[in-house]
Amino acid sequence: MTRTKRLFAGGLAALLGGCSAAPAEPADPPASGAPPAVGFTAEVVVEGQSLHVTYRLTNQSPDELLVLNRVPGAADAVYVVGRSGTHVVEIGKRAFAMPDTDKVSWAQAARVGVTKVPPGESVGEQLTVSLPLSRRHPYGDDYGDGTITLPDPIEQVVFCLGVVRASEAKGLAADETLPHLSSTTSVQHLFCSNPIGL
Repeated sequence: MTRTKRLFAGGLAALLGGCSAAPAEPADPPASGAPPAVGFTAEVVVEGQSLHVTYRLTNQSPDELLVLNRVPGAADAVYVVGRSGTHVVEIGKRAFAMPDTDKVSWAQAARVGVTKVPPGESVGEQLTVSLPLSRRHPYGDDYGDGTITLPDPIEQVVFCLGVVRASEAKGLAADETLPHLSSTTSVQHLFCSNPIGL
């Protein structure tokens, strides 16, 4: 092999080896239809080595709503994911679609607990999330292509809350939980705080 061919082969191998993109957050499909009428306020404040989140949602619609705010784990448990292509991290109490991959399979769908909010009633919480942030997704951090990490650096943080009309969750709800599946995210509407700098 000539020197030119060796250089070409080496350069091609480096190019092909360097083309593999870092594992990214799975797609977050948007909900269909109009969101329910709600009053929503949320604030995220940085204090020392913690984020303090306060939110309140009031059901202003004629339908009972399911607020997806009971994340499995400790009392202040939340999901923490990056927004692809940005330096924004979302802290959330919501549903996610099951990642679309043939490299990993799950025995069953992960689930998130709900709070029923009749028309005219409200739900709210105060949460504390420790810094630095660590990614937390109901299906873990690796879907067969390597570990998914949060953006580096993290420039902004936003809090989002998932809401589903009870009438649209028939057949999905069991024991006051909903599955982390596209059947849930297709009827879930996200209400989010303004992003804050981190």
